[in-house]
Formats: sequence, C-alpha cells, structure tokens
Amino acid sequence: MSIKINNKYKYFVTALMAIIITILAGTSGYAKDEVGPGTDLKEGNTASLNGVSIYVSKRTKTLSLKQNGVLIGEYPVSIGASSSDGNKKVEGDMRTPSGQFYVCTRNDKSVAYLALGLSYPGVEDAKRGFEEGIITQEQRDQIINANLAGQQPPWETALGGAIEIHGCRVPDGTTHGCVAVDNAVMDVLWSYCNLGVPVIIGP
Repeated sequence: MSIKINNKYKYFVTALMAIIITILAGTSGYAKDEVGPGTDLKEGNTASLNGVSIYVSKRTKTLSLKQNGVLIGEYPVSIGASSSDGNKKVEGDMRTPSGQFYVCTRNDKSVAYLALGLSYPGVEDAKRGFEEGIITQEQRDQIINANLAGQQPPWETALGGAIEIHGCRVPDGTTHGCVAVDNAVMDVLWSYCNLGVPVIIGP
C-alpha cells in the first residue's frame, strides 16, 4: 500500500514540476523588444510626452517620481550588489549603471511582478565599450542608433543589458544590477510611465 502512495506522490511532484517549468519558460524576467507611443522623442531622449521623469539615487537608494517637476513620491530601492565599486562596465559585474536612460520596454509578465526596461547600454557606454575593446564597431553603432531612435538597444552584448526597474524588492537586499522597488510602488510607476519616460540614475 505504501509503495502505491509513494508512486502517486512521485507522479504528482513530477507533474507539478513540469507545469512550473512550462510557466517559467513562457514568462521571462526580461521585457520584450517593443516600441510604441512615448519613444518618438528628439535626439537624446531627454523629455517625456506626459511630463513624467524618474531619478534614482544610488547613494541614498531612493527613487523619485515626478510629473511636470512636481514630486509624486520618493520610494526605497534595492540596487546592484557591487554598485559602490563604480559604474557598470560589463555583463555580470553586479553594478547598476549610472547615466541618462529612458523606458524602452514595459513587461507585464515579468517574474519580478512588473518591469520597465531601461535603455542601457547608452551612447556613452557604447563608445567606451568600443574604445576599450569590449564590443565591436557594429555593436557600438547598433547601440547608438537604437538610442537615437528611442528604441531598445541590444541587451546581449558584453556590456550587459536588461537593466530594469521592477517589483519584488527585498528590504536591505541587492540585485544583479536592476533597480527593485516594492510591488505597490511598481503599480504606481506602471500607471505613470509610458515608453520614453526619462530615467536618470546618479549619485
């Protein structure tokens, strides 16, 4: 009798694992490559069509959300575990990049609740990466052209990518380089942030 119960238990666990794997396979933590209203901006992507902007302070670990210069809210964030070592240089260095970016993707199927993809690597990252021999000239040009067009730059080069503002923040925790906020905060950001919203990550 116990053998039958054990077998049933094994079948149940196997089936459950198969379902979980199937679900995870269909829901990437990275935002999809998509563009839409909000990306048709002038060179540099310094303005948002709805007046919304975000500033992330790596020193104070806070995110400030503004609209037309008026502060909507300031929220705690978690950032890359090695961000205190300097700016992001390459994939896997566990650093949150500094610079001027914009929201280039919106992902409502993220494993981290919701996610706003950022336009890292930017133009200056691409130039530095090429000068230091980290990426090719073709990759540099692709990154620059995508940034000037207000689209998602290539995320699969040696400079790294898929830097997002997403939910599932762990208090006093760290990330691999993304900016994590509480899910309730992510709901607020999601409602305000269309594609093209400028995001500055600084001191």
